[in-house]
Amino acid sequence: MIFALDVGTGKIAGLISFMERNILKIVDVQIVEHESRVMFDGQIHDVNLVAEEVLSVKKALEERNETNLKEVAIALAGRYLKTIVGEAEKDLSRVSSITREDVLRLEIEALKDANSKLENEDLYCVGYSVFEYKLDGAWMKKLEGHKGGKAYVKIVSAFLPVHVVESMLRVLEIADLRPIHITLEPIAAMEYLVPPDMRLLNLALVDVGAGTSDIAISREGTIVAYGMIPLAGDEITEAIAQEFLLDFKNAEVVKRSLREGNVFRIKNVLDREVVLNREEIMDTIAPVIDSITSEIAQKILELNGRPPKAVMVIGGGAKVPTFIEKLAEKLELPEERVSLKSIENTECVDDMTGILKGSEFVTPVGIAYTAFKNMGAVFSRVSVNGVPIKLMGLNGRYSVMQVLLQAGYSFSEIVNESTVILEVNAKPLVKKVKGSLEIRVNGEKKDFDAIVKDGDKIEIKRSESVNVLKLKDVIEPIRVNVGGETMEIFPDVKLNSEVVSDPEIPLKDGDKLEFPEKILVSDLRKKLGWSFKIILNGEEREVKVGNVVFMKGEKTLQDNDEIPLGEELTAQMNDHPTVTDLLKNLVPFMEVTFNNEKLMIPSKRVFVKNSKGYLEEDATLSPDNPITVELSESKPIVADLLKRLDLGTIKNYEILKNGKKATFSEEINEGDNIVFRTF
Repeated sequence: MIFALDVGTGKIAGLISFMERNILKIVDVQIVEHESRVMFDGQIHDVNLVAEEVLSVKKALEERNETNLKEVAIALAGRYLKTIVGEAEKDLSRVSSITREDVLRLEIEALKDANSKLENEDLYCVGYSVFEYKLDGAWMKKLEGHKGGKAYVKIVSAFLPVHVVESMLRVLEIADLRPIHITLEPIAAMEYLVPPDMRLLNLALVDVGAGTSDIAISREGTIVAYGMIPLAGDEITEAIAQEFLLDFKNAEVVKRSLREGNVFRIKNVLDREVVLNREEIMDTIAPVIDSITSEIAQKILELNGRPPKAVMVIGGGAKVPTFIEKLAEKLELPEERVSLKSIENTECVDDMTGILKGSEFVTPVGIAYTAFKNMGAVFSRVSVNGVPIKLMGLNGRYSVMQVLLQAGYSFSEIVNESTVILEVNAKPLVKKVKGSLEIRVNGEKKDFDAIVKDGDKIEIKRSESVNVLKLKDVIEPIRVNVGGETMEIFPDVKLNSEVVSDPEIPLKDGDKLEFPEKILVSDLRKKLGWSFKIILNGEEREVKVGNVVFMKGEKTLQDNDEIPLGEELTAQMNDHPTVTDLLKNLVPFMEVTFNNEKLMIPSKRVFVKNSKGYLEEDATLSPDNPITVELSESKPIVADLLKRLDLGTIKNYEILKNGKKATFSEEINEGDNIVFRTF
């Protein structure tokens, strides 16, 4: 048996019920009208007086049913919920694959954006729903596992003022009642009214009360937005009262009778009996109904972005004739898509009292129904490291991450981040380094996505060690696609004055880094190609050799082109590297002119040989045949150039260097013009 309590603006309704074969049996009902204005628009203003009225409802039910009520199911007014849109965008191009943690960081940034749009109020964040993800501008259902550039998320977050929750809890405390189930009024109504197979649809629920019309939007089984307009049934009553000089009470009687009666005899404020017919009353209230339904439709479109698939309407204010039809018209929906719901047309409730009639009692019945089904709860109590935490959440499911956020932990605390300050190219750079966090729920090891329930004990312990910041975390490489495989090329770096090249080198707080922000294509070439082991001047070493052609888009790059870090290139490698390819990685080349042809030659004298002897510059290299390189400090001579010619039996010749006669042994410098001619 469950005691459900609906604390409304005009009255308090308490009911006792039990569940039998999935039918909610209403055993007893107690309704108390507020003697004075102790509540306004669903908010408790006089805690003590409301507590007294709750006590009177409780005692009446206890006496009639010979029971002792200690636990209660209640609902909070959804109209005070604030829904705020938050957005965040982050460049994730440097991560190899987007992780769940990357997505959580992005969502938290969106939550911060939503928070920044709120005034300085004491609010519970009762949850958020992701509206959409985008990756590089394209809509994505899910970001995890993808690789891309700009990741974007838009969320709809919901906030409830703390005083709304605390005042209700205080009333229950005074009345000696413990809440076993707390939901929101629209959630209670929707869970009770909407069949499970319809809950994934995009629906709107409109509760037209006396002073306000409350709106809830559901999508994919979750209520994602709330709204309220300050127009409802009282505006219709006031229009009748003013037009026909009736007091508010009599005008309310007329309004409630419009669905059944056609002629009404009633006394006006002048104490004269007047006869009113239904047609003239409807003419009077038609503009008011038009105004209210227009405002409701506008708010639904504002919250949902488009007309929903269907609209369910509850509350006494909507029972006036033409109200439902007008709302359907404003939303451009077929009339059968907008429905006035009441407990009489639901199969899951048996009102054994015969008291509950109409849509006004959907909320208290919904509270009892959701309590029995254990659905729609938005309030739970857990503890984090022994500290009690009150949880508010729209769907009643709380992950460890949500608990920690509601407990006041920052994202940096949750991921155990530390700060490392570096000096990069004479400028300060602050980097965040995350550590690990051990999470246990009721003693069992869990992760951030683990779902907790009421009463769970969460323990978190930060690891003393943190992940190591590495060179590759600070410097963005040039990415080169070679045959479908991406290779990352980093520049040579001075780390605290020592030259390093390994991107895995760890960094520590205070390290100084110097590196070029652009790399010459000729230097890129030295880092790509076939791997050869050679003996250079008696010392064994490994070098990259290959005739590599670099391209940026359709453009072929030259050796003296500078490529900024972070660029993406493509490259093609010759399958048969030559001696010239090897020398380009060992010694600088210089440009000379030989017989009117511009050539690039080594700037120092160099000799290459294998087991078969000395090799010419165009000879093909093989990794299977050991290579020896003799590199001298002397400059190349004219004779080195003449090896390109077939001199045969030539006897009469002339050598000119920059227009002057020269010999075989003369040194060659950058830019020299060498001519060899015969006669």
